[in-house]
Amino acid sequence: MSLRHICSITVALLTFVGCSSADRGPGADTIYFGGPVLTASDAMPTAEAVAIRDGVIVSVGPETEVRRTQVDSTTVVDLDGKTLVPGFIDGHAHLGGFGAQAVGANLLAEPDGRVNTIDDLVRALREFADGPDVERTGWVFGMGYDDAVLAEKRHPTRDDLDRVSTELPVMAVHISGHLMAVNSVGLATIGYSAESEDPEGGMIRRRAGSREPNGVLEELAALPTLFAVLSPASEEDQAFFLQRGLEIAKSFGYTTVQEGRASDAAHQAFVDAAARGQLDIDVVSYVDYASRAVIDSEWHSREYRDRYRIGGMKITLDGSPQGRTAWRTEPYLLPPKGQDPGYRGYPAIPDDQVVTDLLDEAFRKGWQVLTHANGDAAIDQMIGAYRAAREGYGPGDRRHVLIHGQFVRQDQLDALAQLEIVPSLFPMHTFYWGDWYDEIVGPEQAQRISPMRSALDRGMIVTSHTDAPVALPNLMRVMSATVNRVSRSGKIMGPDERLTPTEALKAITIWGAYQHFEEDRKGSIEVGKLADLVVLSGNPVAVDPARIGEIRVLETIKEGKTVFQASAR
Repeated sequence: MSLRHICSITVALLTFVGCSSADRGPGADTIYFGGPVLTASDAMPTAEAVAIRDGVIVSVGPETEVRRTQVDSTTVVDLDGKTLVPGFIDGHAHLGGFGAQAVGANLLAEPDGRVNTIDDLVRALREFADGPDVERTGWVFGMGYDDAVLAEKRHPTRDDLDRVSTELPVMAVHISGHLMAVNSVGLATIGYSAESEDPEGGMIRRRAGSREPNGVLEELAALPTLFAVLSPASEEDQAFFLQRGLEIAKSFGYTTVQEGRASDAAHQAFVDAAARGQLDIDVVSYVDYASRAVIDSEWHSREYRDRYRIGGMKITLDGSPQGRTAWRTEPYLLPPKGQDPGYRGYPAIPDDQVVTDLLDEAFRKGWQVLTHANGDAAIDQMIGAYRAAREGYGPGDRRHVLIHGQFVRQDQLDALAQLEIVPSLFPMHTFYWGDWYDEIVGPEQAQRISPMRSALDRGMIVTSHTDAPVALPNLMRVMSATVNRVSRSGKIMGPDERLTPTEALKAITIWGAYQHFEEDRKGSIEVGKLADLVVLSGNPVAVDPARIGEIRVLETIKEGKTVFQASAR
């Protein structure tokens, strides 16, 4: 029997018991009625009303049944036709970057931003440079440019960014989060010059015919600086960035949010935020393997302390498909500038034994692991390490996760199912980069990215994610891509890999809760679970699927308390 079926049976039993207890005990604090309630539960997929007491759901079902919990002090909320769904749980995101996305210049292309040319990018960075927040990091920075969408079809260089400033360091972060471009002052600040060698797992791109850096930095040539710049040093600035990030998360319906690659500093910032009571939604961190010593602390737990916990470890094995740094077994059809034909990307950890040793430590210590692997060569490396660890420690309910898996092969999905690894795939790429993949890996491979249906049909729990701040943390847009799989140009990308709207909703609610070992208290609207809820402007399982991405979050409710309310329009 698959894990998904076991979970469904458990949920059904809980719902049956819960409905029978709807009229017991004191009255409800709040009742919601008057709109469709999508529970994400197989036992009762829809309901008419929900009752909450002390932050917990006490009744779900027909309005007449739920109304039995009403007393004089109960607040009764008429949804007026709007839709109530479980709080959103993204399979993979980076809360630490949400604040930087909110504070820095928006370099995203349409529909999330207005940067469609290099001139647009320069203009956006100049506007940020003229504002007050540049002092918080000392850098002029922005996030989200996409060379695949920019009219020039290239990355900005140091010369482009020198137009922003010749006095301050300037950083433009690629939409993948795996590359960035800096100006001449930025290169000098980092310490890169013609004499600098490429770091292992990274690359300093050079000017043609020269070793002089052109300003574009890949992977581990970029990431240490990126993390340092976007992690403010002072407690005041840390709190400011985090608050802006939390506001964005709640505005998109998150009631549980992940930091998918926490450093020592990021972990400590969350600990400090928890201590001062800043967190009003749950935050779970997965600590980068280079900082894994902090996992051996009281914060590594299945239970939250002041709404924070460490869930486990993050390992990154390669880079970005759209940035062409993902590690593949087949060559890219269109290699990056400066690369020879036959270029296949490259590993982040070239030594297989290092990966095997990391997994062995995780199995031995009981850590859940999220493994970033996009290219099929990286996934082969991952599978080999997991097989070795599982042979040594045996099967168990560990719920290790493959993050992204854009180029995962069908035989690799079989291996993931056998190893009981949860695929958290990235169908949002079908819209943002489906057309680009046609060029860089070919139409056949492009149709197979993020094979959600193939994974689900193998009986696996599967989740989807935003990887925000890669794009805005808009889970309705993720849901739309999971259902429609339509590229920017309108091309359908792998119609056989589509999920139904109900399945797509589960991938960001109950299945997300399962991935995080929290399905017993989150992810569906059932008696006994936390009242983590979202009010939507439309019903995602009833509207034209092409319009799912237009649905807005109107209200986010964490344990019965409203933490976000959209302004009237």
